[in-house]
Amino acid sequence: MGSFICDSCGQEVGLYDGVLSWHREGRELSNFSITHRPGQHCLGQPNNNAYRDLFRVASVKGYLAFVQYLFTRWGEGYILKDFTSLQKTIAQINNHIHEGMANLLGE
Repeated sequence: MGSFICDSCGQEVGLYDGVLSWHREGRELSNFSITHRPGQHCLGQPNNNAYRDLFRVASVKGYLAFVQYLFTRWGEGYILKDFTSLQKTIAQINNHIHEGMANLLGE
């Protein structure tokens, strides 16, 4: 399955060793990142104040729940302060889910 790369230290993150975190302040969302859990291997993203376990977000159900979270926040008037970090995070999760489905289907 697709591996994850830590946005903090640049090393591989295991599915159960990582978190997806972001900074939520006022009505702004920013600094989306996939990192090791703080204190395990690196510092993670100490300024981020919202997170989800990586193994939960990296499933189809968890990914869709995360996308729903984003749609709900945008519907409430939140703005995305840093599109690049969200795009990079989504790409890593997408790769993981795609490779998992390809393996399941034998492709």
